[in-house]
Amino acid sequence: MTRIIKYFLFIVVLLANTTVLAQKSEPKKKLTKAEKKEKKKQEKEKNKIPENIEVFPGNFLIRPRFVYPIVSVNVSNRLFGKGEKFSYMPAMPGVVGLSLKIKKVYISAALQLPPSETLKKKYGVTKFRNININIQGRIVNWGLFYRDYKGFYLSNYKQYYPNWNQDSLGFPKSPGLRIIEGGINLGFNFNKNFSMNAAFAQGERQKKSAGSFLMGLSERYQRIEADTSFVPPTQGSLYPNLDKLVYGNFISTIVYLGFGYQFVIKKVHFTPVLLAGSGFQFQSYVQTDKKRFWINVPTYATAKAQLGYNGDHFFANLIYATEFNTIPIKESRIRLFSNWLEFGMGLRF
Repeated sequence: MTRIIKYFLFIVVLLANTTVLAQKSEPKKKLTKAEKKEKKKQEKEKNKIPENIEVFPGNFLIRPRFVYPIVSVNVSNRLFGKGEKFSYMPAMPGVVGLSLKIKKVYISAALQLPPSETLKKKYGVTKFRNININIQGRIVNWGLFYRDYKGFYLSNYKQYYPNWNQDSLGFPKSPGLRIIEGGINLGFNFNKNFSMNAAFAQGERQKKSAGSFLMGLSERYQRIEADTSFVPPTQGSLYPNLDKLVYGNFISTIVYLGFGYQFVIKKVHFTPVLLAGSGFQFQSYVQTDKKRFWINVPTYATAKAQLGYNGDHFFANLIYATEFNTIPIKESRIRLFSNWLEFGMGLRF
């Protein structure tokens, strides 16, 4: 009898262990590829989004805008006390355009407003292209730009043309002067509670006021095509290298530092940003009698500010930005200014 009981207990224990092993070896329910991707995305977003930032669920927004972009040229003499400053401005009636955001990529397209006959007579005609593509993140911002302006007028002409009749002739014009700029800007934000995306692109919303130290890198190509009227009368001997300039190509690498801060009152926000820096510049330019290659040190600065409303569906803001960098050529210092005034509003879906 004892032996039978032992065999019975042995069989019970064996069956119990077999059941446990079967349960352990039972495969877990596998997630589909879409479920895995969604779970990974949710975990990533949960860990990435700071408490001070509110991300809108929609990945698409549309923004009509009016833009007034200007590229101007300011020239001064690097030799103290020699040469007068002179400035060229483009004839700009403004542009209207549209911005689209698809996920984190912003694409802007714009059409030049037709100039009136009065504007043509007074300031001449400027043909231009101004294209910007931005990948606006919270921490990193990539920006591609291309600007091409041809046809300028001399804005401070009176000291060079004292007898010039503006009523009948308009401003002195330089139709052959052309400025081309293209390159890439890479910017970094070092405070996770401050969002350049929320400030300017309005792709998300910052809940409380915060600021950050900023750093950036700019790689840019610039070309100047001049004509014989570029240097005003009486200044040719004081700008001998610029007076003989036919065209020049300039490639710059610039590192810049600065600070930005966003003031937030409910859904209204105001954001000033200031950056400045320097780097090195490879210069290759042709004069009427020779060709030169040189390496120089440019300076760079940019400032921008925006005032906006960032609601759940409707948003709008006004942006002003100014940027300048220098092209030093022997005795001359050329400052290229890029100014940008934009008003836009839109809806997110």
